Amino acid sequence: MTQTSIQPIDRERLLAVIFDLFPWLRAYRHRPVRDYAAAIYDVGAEPASSSRSHARELLCRWIESKALQSGLGRNSAKKMATELEDHPVLQTGPHLHLLIEPDAFFTHLFSLMGLRGRESRSYISYACSTVKFAERSRKGPGWLRLGDQSFNVFGLSRREMIPYSVLARNRSYNFQLAPSDANPGLSHERDTLSRLLPDGQFPCAAEAIKAGNRRLWANYFDEGIDFLQLDDDDVADLVVAHLADPKSWLCDRFLRDKAFPTTTLKNIDLLASTPWRNWLKNSTHFFWGCDDGRIFPMTLIDGFLGPRESQGQWEREGKAIAFTADGLIEALGRRRIIPNLFIVFMVIAILPGVRVLGGSRHTVYYPLMRHAFCSALSDGGRDDDLLRSLHHDRRPGAWGHRVISDQMEPFSLLRSEGGNVSNLLSHYGTMSFDEACGSLSSFTEDPLWSDLSAALTTGAASTMRSPWAFN
Repeated sequence: MTQTSIQPIDRERLLAVIFDLFPWLRAYRHRPVRDYAAAIYDVGAEPASSSRSHARELLCRWIESKALQSGLGRNSAKKMATELEDHPVLQTGPHLHLLIEPDAFFTHLFSLMGLRGRESRSYISYACSTVKFAERSRKGPGWLRLGDQSFNVFGLSRREMIPYSVLARNRSYNFQLAPSDANPGLSHERDTLSRLLPDGQFPCAAEAIKAGNRRLWANYFDEGIDFLQLDDDDVADLVVAHLADPKSWLCDRFLRDKAFPTTTLKNIDLLASTPWRNWLKNSTHFFWGCDDGRIFPMTLIDGFLGPRESQGQWEREGKAIAFTADGLIEALGRRRIIPNLFIVFMVIAILPGVRVLGGSRHTVYYPLMRHAFCSALSDGGRDDDLLRSLHHDRRPGAWGHRVISDQMEPFSLLRSEGGNVSNLLSHYGTMSFDEACGSLSSFTEDPLWSDLSAALTTGAASTMRSPWAFN
């Protein structure tokens, strides 16, 4: 697939492609969106291989630990881990934004609908924090709109935003909500939000956002449901738990089988010669490098990780990171590296058998991750029990991020409802799926979806052939 002259696809054609990829979703088009939310949150634990059961045990132990660290009581933390064990599904769609940023807000409303459908009392959301402060013009975790005014969340200059991801520990961060306009017209809304957000300094913006979200959840979202926000820094601790446990699949199989990591990388590279190219690429080899708040691609060569841009230098200077349990544990502990999305999804979803909900690109790249992983398992007969479990997964990933699309600014919307999120759940929940998802511009204006539509139309891509067969 090329991206030179492909035109945006219209909404009906886009829906036809989605229903071709996910036939079970077609039945929900004209039903209330809350029914779809309930369906994708309706998943029960299945019998699993020993390696999968152990990965789920490590995941639940990590969840309980992180819940305690976030301030939840022991009973609530244990309940959260138990619910994940019984109903293995995680929201993984939004990047690490404040809850009242639109990409996050409407996704969290959708998740609450799904949790209500199964009468759950716990909500766990993983949010990627390797993203930059500014993803587009005045868009991203460093920006927030209140009404029609943009606010700089941490009061950072462009120079302080552009090179860094929100997990950067390069300085102290505090909420400032600095207006982009010298004469903001929403000082009351800004003042109200400023009083809600925590004071003080944080070692990174990610920690500030997570603390702010705990306050926002308690004030506006808490319907008796405990909330846990996790990010890549948290997942680094889960990876360490795997690597420190000789019985974990990641330690025992992934690292000790020297061919498996390189085979997985090769399987991803092979996608470049298929109609699924550009959906999943080896932007970095399993981990991102971190240095003074900046993240950069890493390369795995002959059992060592090092910065892709300076391969010769790190080899000469002996600064390479050994791709072993001890080497990775030490580097993760010092945050010299951070897990990339492949490793994140390996430990929170693929190995423990958890359904993950994501956005317009996740719906395709996550099945391709599973394809690369399963193909590496198949090569040489590695762990047939785990491979059988993976083949029997029911809807391992689903579209669950920004299913509800609305142009309303969330904080003003909440205030107009007196801070009552229940009214919003009722309003949006009764919309049909077709109405709630709006124009689907995140799909129709994405050249990858246009390319995929063309490939499916011509037969160059097929849902009946590998790699989609692993979905």
